[in-house]
Amino acid sequence: MHDIHRAGPCRHKPVQERCLSCILDESDYFRELTLAAKLAMQPGMQYRAYERREVLYRESERNDYLYILLHGEVKVYKAAGDGRQQIHRIVAIPGDLIACEDLYLEAAGSTAEAILDTAVCRLRRDFLKEVGRLEGEITEAILRAMARNLNAYIRHIANLGAKTALERVASYLLYLHDTHVRRGKALGLLEESLTRLETAEMLGITQRTLIRSLRKLEARNVIGLARQGYVIGDLPALAHVADGDA
Repeated sequence: MHDIHRAGPCRHKPVQERCLSCILDESDYFRELTLAAKLAMQPGMQYRAYERREVLYRESERNDYLYILLHGEVKVYKAAGDGRQQIHRIVAIPGDLIACEDLYLEAAGSTAEAILDTAVCRLRRDFLKEVGRLEGEITEAILRAMARNLNAYIRHIANLGAKTALERVASYLLYLHDTHVRRGKALGLLEESLTRLETAEMLGITQRTLIRSLRKLEARNVIGLARQGYVIGDLPALAHVADGDA
């Protein structure tokens, strides 16, 4: 993409309050927008920081914003009747969207909670509705994001039904690896932000089964276990396990 298409720092803010660059230029969802569309969005973008374990919005309550991740990690989950959290999405890639699936709902369908200290740019949905009328490609980008998130959720549910516990754990470790690559982080250690219980609940298994599966992969020298995460010892072998080939 040529520099002429880059929005750059928010022009409507005082110089001392501008970001060095605009997340719209980096986001998989918005970077291909025309310059006119990006500049139309910038006045409605509000920076917001959240501390670890702070909630962005809650299930069944009204949420008036679309969130664009700047940095940090957010888990999106539904509360089960027994107090468990059914985590169906981890948002960790800068530029990814949070709550786009709820934009046209009166109440949020899930809860979003910061796993780490997190920062976002958020846009009010009434602003998006108005700017989308002026720049139709913005609405199209959001609709594509909604479809992408829905497809990811369908794949997640399919994996829970079709994969064994070991295959689910291996698939999750591959996801962590891919996330670290996309974030440009070192691959020596795959840092894990979720607790063992949260990971198990997301994968639809018990914490004991999760630990047993991790130790099985460790015994095969496919991974190594560390205090803050995992070390991948044999990435092709891990992919084979995830695919049910081993």
